[in-house]
Amino acid sequence: MATDMTTDPRGYLTMAVGRPRFLEMAVDMALSLREHTSHPVALATDEALAARAADRYGPVFDAVTQVPRRFLDGRAIKYGSAAASPFTNTMFVDSDCLVLGSLDHLWASLEDADFAMLGELLTERDNENHHGFSTRRLMRRFGLDRYLKTNSGIFCFRTDPAREILDECLDCFLNEVRPKLRGGILRGGWVGDEIGFGVVGGRRRLGTLPLPHPMYWPQEFAAIDLERPAKPLLHFIWPPERPVLEALLAGAARRRAEAGVPSDGHGHWLEEVESLRRMARRRRLLERLRVWKTRV
Repeated sequence: MATDMTTDPRGYLTMAVGRPRFLEMAVDMALSLREHTSHPVALATDEALAARAADRYGPVFDAVTQVPRRFLDGRAIKYGSAAASPFTNTMFVDSDCLVLGSLDHLWASLEDADFAMLGELLTERDNENHHGFSTRRLMRRFGLDRYLKTNSGIFCFRTDPAREILDECLDCFLNEVRPKLRGGILRGGWVGDEIGFGVVGGRRRLGTLPLPHPMYWPQEFAAIDLERPAKPLLHFIWPPERPVLEALLAGAARRRAEAGVPSDGHGHWLEEVESLRRMARRRRLLERLRVWKTRV
């Protein structure tokens, strides 16, 4: 299954750090990705999971690298993707994804950009919600005339220049975003890596992946048809309908059996989906509260 990386400057990278269930999801993601590309697939991880990956999942990944320690700070991990990448050009795909079709067309984004993310550059005229924060207020808070509203489930980059960009993201996240937005957590905001990407993306005018977006958004989950998928990437950002989930789990089990790698069942995905269901319930409650406040 391994690909000769010496002849292919492009490759896909995923991450699994900390909990073993993240490695299990990365394995399923990589096996689904391999059905739709001939490019190599690498895993970036920590020391403990690197040993587990080598012992159990050698055939799944063409390379296993370690994320530098400075990025192992909770929600800053993805900023280490360029430092951990073994490729000249890299497509990052989050471990909590399953691939339903080819993503190879997205490489074209690097023809005129060093870094391209899923999303759009907004101005102050556009006031949208990003993880519980007004994008207009974020632009004012950080002195921006653009803000990159993004989902970091997939992005691509030229690896050498991306190292500087992602070091800037790490510095921004640790020294600007977290200190300035700490109070927003109490009002329902979520301070994650995507806010740092958004600020630096606005400052640097980072590129964006082409439309239509390759990833399903929450409002599209109810209409997912795995026989005829409308999009090539299913990122677990919303709980799938039960029949869809059951079909996804069956596909993951089939791919593991065909690859000859062990399976511990579907507990990693079921835990992830239960977390998403709790998140969905909180989001609906917050939405009802916002509607109620506008009426009183």
